[in-house]
Order: sequence, then structure tokens, then C-alpha cells
Amino acid sequence: MSMLKPKVTALILAAGEGKRFSAYPVPKQLVELHGRPVVSYCLDIYQKMDMVDSIVLIIHDKYDEIFEKLLKGGGYTKVKKVVTGGEYRQDSIYRGLTACGPCDLVAIQNGVTIFTAPELIASCISKAVVHRAVTAFTQEEYTSFMFSGDKIDRLIDRSILGHVRDPQVFDHSLLLSLHERARKDKKGPFTNDIFLAKEYGQDVCLVESHPYNFKITTDIDIKLAKTILELKDFHAPPY
Repeated sequence: MSMLKPKVTALILAAGEGKRFSAYPVPKQLVELHGRPVVSYCLDIYQKMDMVDSIVLIIHDKYDEIFEKLLKGGGYTKVKKVVTGGEYRQDSIYRGLTACGPCDLVAIQNGVTIFTAPELIASCISKAVVHRAVTAFTQEEYTSFMFSGDKIDRLIDRSILGHVRDPQVFDHSLLLSLHERARKDKKGPFTNDIFLAKEYGQDVCLVESHPYNFKITTDIDIKLAKTILELKDFHAPPY
């Protein structure tokens, strides 16, 4: 890997079926925000980044015609492969990893995380050159506890808690080998590649993210995203 300019592929996950979005006829990545599907805002981020060489888009084949139309009209020249996702996220990522051409690093991003600052992605990429496994994160801001039924068992010191945010950036060969080990060992499904890495003892370094960098998961998130996009001078803060 070149320490000056690693070759970076972004894996954009857009294969969900949107089961929690029953109010919409399409999954959340294809819900329209100001006349455009959610995932297009995510693609824009990586299309415009000089540090990113190519994009692998992971989709649900039920909506392949919608994605084909989006890619044809969006000018997404960095999208080199479109891959059908698997049963679980872990399967989808593995398919994306095997579809990558020669590259040094992969930046994994949910297609419904659309306010990630390019500066944050760049920081994660730079750190991954040295540490091989990196994730953006936010610190816990609320009082946290473990509970059983309707009773609190014990409080947890929030200063030691964090939330995984996008992107996660890995050395491509490292992450591919971890996925292959997990498949051989029949482990999973892992809901995030950070959990997979930790399962096999891989250290993961952190880069702090701004809370604006949220994943659209519920209808309230859609409403919040619409409001943010209406702020004409909005620029995603890096930290």
C-alpha cells in the first residue's frame, strides 16, 4: 500500500428492504428527499472525494431498475460495480469485498447515512493506512443503564460508551480475510464489521464524529433529514 495515496474503494450499502418503513412504498434508501432518493446524497459524497477511486454499490435486486435509472442520470462515474446483497448485512459486505477491483482500503458506508463530512472520511482513511481498521464514532450523551424487565439493574458510566458511525475503513485484504474466516467458522451474522473485527482480536481505532452524522432509520429521521437539507448554508461538520 502506498503511504502517500492508497487506492480506496467505497462500499455503499443500499440493499435493505425497509421493513421498518411500512408507510413508504420503497425502502428508506429510495425514499425521496427534495425530489431525490436518499441514497443519491450518500453517493454524491464519495463521487466528489478525490481520495476515493471507485464505488461498489450493494443493492436489493427487487429495485434494480430504480437504481439503474439513478446511476444513469446521476453522473456517478466512480460506481464500477453494482452487486446484489445477501440475506444478511455480513453476506452483502462479503459480496461487495469480492467485487472490488485491486484496492488498498475499503470505506464502508450505509446508503442512508447522508450527512457524513468529507473531512471525517478523509481522517478515517488516513488513519486506516497505519492502523488497518478504523471507525467513526460518537460518545454517549445520555445516562445509560442495563435493565431487566421494567427495572434498572445497574448504571453504566457513559464516559466509556460510544456509538459506531459511518464510515468504517479497513485494509481490504484484512477485512476480506476476516470475512472468509467467519464463513469458514460459521460465525455471525455480524451486524457491523467492527464486531467481526473484534471477534477475531483485531484492534479498531477511533475517529470522533459529529452527531449530525446519523443513519436514517425511522420516519422521524426522514423528517429531520428534510429539515437539515432545507438549511441552504448547511455543511456537515466534521467533528
